[in-house]
Amino acid sequence: MKGIAFYGKGGIGKSTTISNVIAALSMKNKKILQIGCDPKHDSTRLLLGGFTQITVLEQLTTKGVVSLDTVMLTGYNQVKCIESGGPEPGVGCAGRGIIQTLQLLKDQGLDMKQFDYVFFDVLGDVVCGGFAVPMREGYADEVYIVSSGEIASLYAANNIAKGLQRFTSTHGKLGGIIGNLRGINNERKILEAFAKKIGTEIVAFIPRSDLLPQAELASKTIMEFAPNTDLANVYLAIADYIEHQFVPVIPTPLSETELEEFLYEFCYGAQIKEKPLQPLQVSVNNNQKQLVSQNTVNCKNGVINSNNLKVSSSKERVPLYGCSLTGAYSVVNQISDATALMDSPQGCAYINYCTHQNALSNSLDVSSFPNLLCTNMQASDVIFGGTKNIEETLIYMKKRFPAQPIFLITSCPAGLIGDDIASLISKLSTKDQKLFHLPSDGVMGGDFYSGMLAACKLIANEFIDKTITPTNDIINLIGEQSLATTADSNFQTIKQILTALSIKINCRFIRQTSIEEIKNFRKAKVNLLVTNGPTVNELAVFLDEHFGTETLQLPLPIGFNQTVEFIRAIAHRFDKVDLAEKFIATVQIAYKKELEQLKPCFAGKKVLINSNGANVDWLQYTLMDLDVEVKQISAFNIFHPEERALPKSETNYTADYLEEVVRLSCPDFILSALPLIAAESVRTLTATRIPCIAFPVLPPYGFNSGLAYVKELYFKLQIPFIEGWRYDE
Repeated sequence: MKGIAFYGKGGIGKSTTISNVIAALSMKNKKILQIGCDPKHDSTRLLLGGFTQITVLEQLTTKGVVSLDTVMLTGYNQVKCIESGGPEPGVGCAGRGIIQTLQLLKDQGLDMKQFDYVFFDVLGDVVCGGFAVPMREGYADEVYIVSSGEIASLYAANNIAKGLQRFTSTHGKLGGIIGNLRGINNERKILEAFAKKIGTEIVAFIPRSDLLPQAELASKTIMEFAPNTDLANVYLAIADYIEHQFVPVIPTPLSETELEEFLYEFCYGAQIKEKPLQPLQVSVNNNQKQLVSQNTVNCKNGVINSNNLKVSSSKERVPLYGCSLTGAYSVVNQISDATALMDSPQGCAYINYCTHQNALSNSLDVSSFPNLLCTNMQASDVIFGGTKNIEETLIYMKKRFPAQPIFLITSCPAGLIGDDIASLISKLSTKDQKLFHLPSDGVMGGDFYSGMLAACKLIANEFIDKTITPTNDIINLIGEQSLATTADSNFQTIKQILTALSIKINCRFIRQTSIEEIKNFRKAKVNLLVTNGPTVNELAVFLDEHFGTETLQLPLPIGFNQTVEFIRAIAHRFDKVDLAEKFIATVQIAYKKELEQLKPCFAGKKVLINSNGANVDWLQYTLMDLDVEVKQISAFNIFHPEERALPKSETNYTADYLEEVVRLSCPDFILSALPLIAAESVRTLTATRIPCIAFPVLPPYGFNSGLAYVKELYFKLQIPFIEGWRYDE
């Protein structure tokens, strides 16, 4: 059995050519199967005498199963004919339909080895992986490109050659170019030169002929309609070429510049003398290559000013881990009286459910556990479009959650299909129950923070009541991390501080909140950022500009000194200075008492700190309060600046560097936010017998962040760093 695939620009005449070539081969008593890989399902029409074919995907959709007896018909001269079919125009994925068809035929027991030839008539250009399946998955032993001398046709032929070069390993697959002439000047010369350029040859030239449209109208091949003609002899010649098994080649496609030069030499040369414009070459120096993602925020009294804050949009930032779908869902999941529907395969929903459930495992609020349903997208939804499936799932959800808004969040496949979700949402949404579309589209929509930001903006625009008048002494919290295990304990710390200042929390935007609390967002005039990073800053600017609030960006309350700064800044804004100083004085007494108990264990010690790039003031100041000498702080830029602002970093982190620092500073112990970088580092520390102990990347908020860690550190330092068994090797 030999597999043959015909490729070429859409409308170039592939189906007509392949049908006539197959008809010619069938006259040589060859057993042939033709598989049409086009949603138009018109590839086998000439062999079957008209549009009588039931397609594979049509039967799958209507019957749920595929029967070979139904989808494989017998045409002219005993040629077997199958059409894959596909979705309606504008929806679904025809390329995925080809993949599904070939798999279904295999599952139904179709033995292609019973045929002498299996022909694949492939839709248009190699526009996606689905259309490349015949050449990529080994179905086609040889590929023939049908092309005219027209520019668009040559572009397509060159792209197909690129695909063949990519998917061909040791043996070539390009059998040659079949010239389907359109009557342009020097067309034969153009095609011959192009074939030579990409390392193949012309199989034959099919001349323009009135016989072709006449045979098309009669739904017949030329071999049946006009067998004793020169045109019939051309198709017989192509059949002979294929039968004689000329050795196919690996093509050498042209680059874009080479193709442009070829076209100007052979196609335009006589009319246009000037050379084509060359692509713009952009020279970028090293400074320009560095992404400016650590924006300097100019604040007056701790208030973000949108005029001097340059926000890095999701398009400007380097992508982070996680997809937009997860980011969007992480926001919706925090609204207790809202429900999310993922238009996705069940795996996406399952992973997100488990991720968010684990993040909330320490929470006592069972109502905050993931409230999520899934459309359970199947291959048929991708091929034909999933609108019907989405509609049925939404109707079910509306009955099950009649009082809750529903957020439809789309995944990667949904972004490819092209379903008209906006119309569906408009159709099903009512005054009593709103439906919203979050077009995250998985990784296609960006990273985690892109989805999170998009969800926050949509929810703010849809629910925040702009008519509400602000009230004194209440505040909104902005930017709590939805997946952070320390978020709830940090919230309790901030709540304790605000309560001491007689300030109430109005809305947590958006964490463990409700639609009603979001509606009342404007009751608070002031927002407080409880995390930092470009995305949170961008959200803050958006809220201030659209809802008339002002956002305070203060030092995060980690450790005693920064917590004091945090409290005093809030107290200054709300005119609570006296309350703040009394609160600080009370806490300071207990803090100093604990310091005095720990000092005998730490005073006079020397330490090195290896940071991950985060602010380690909380640790440094606690150690200094214990009379520990901090010899050096080295910061290594390994985290994305989305998570934290980075100080000046030491990049030359090697075993030799570590050894030199240790030699010069002679520390009693090393504290590191990083795992030891390499085995050489471990050997260096082992040889010097200096303990290296980790400290938390994200310490908890509050006065005692440093003290709590130092208490743990005290017990760890009592453990012998070097044991005898370490030398047993």
